[in-house]
Amino acid sequence: MHKKERKKSTFWKDFKAFISRGNIVDLAVGLVVGAAFTAIVNSLVNDIIKPLIALLVDGDFSELVVVLREAVYDTDGVTVLQEAITLNYGNLIMAILTFLIDAFVIFTVLRIVTKAKNRLKEESVKLKEKLMKAEDAEENAEQAAEIAEAAAEPAPEPQPAPSVEQLLAEIRDLLKAQKESEAAPQEKDKE
Repeated sequence: MHKKERKKSTFWKDFKAFISRGNIVDLAVGLVVGAAFTAIVNSLVNDIIKPLIALLVDGDFSELVVVLREAVYDTDGVTVLQEAITLNYGNLIMAILTFLIDAFVIFTVLRIVTKAKNRLKEESVKLKEKLMKAEDAEENAEQAAEIAEAAAEPAPEPQPAPSVEQLLAEIRDLLKAQKESEAAPQEKDKE
């Protein structure tokens, strides 16, 4: 009988691979930073902006309501038999304001990061260009040095031009050698 081989569970391996991916770690960091950032923005809205607006409207924003139905009280005037129904538009205004401030701050931070990233990219391109120019300058300097070395070597001294008598003597000798070379095969044929 053959025993069926039992496959080992790859669940933990797969889970480890999943959480060790770069984008998952980045997501987790973004979540933590986002939560801290939200706390900062909420504090800015609740502790600084909201009191300033409350000063302008003579009260708290949460008190800005439209009463659709008044509360019904018992005869004693203290016990509430039926709750009031209200539209709390002050809270809506504060939520909108908080959203706009969040969006503005996030936009500003992203813009700064993007500009810094672009500037870093531009600077790296400029640095590469400078390095390439420096390498080209070194090559040009090496070539100039080679040319200067070649120019510094003494040129072979020019031979003086032969005189007319020397040229005529050379021509005579060449003609004589040619005649002899032509005559040599004819003498062999005679033999």
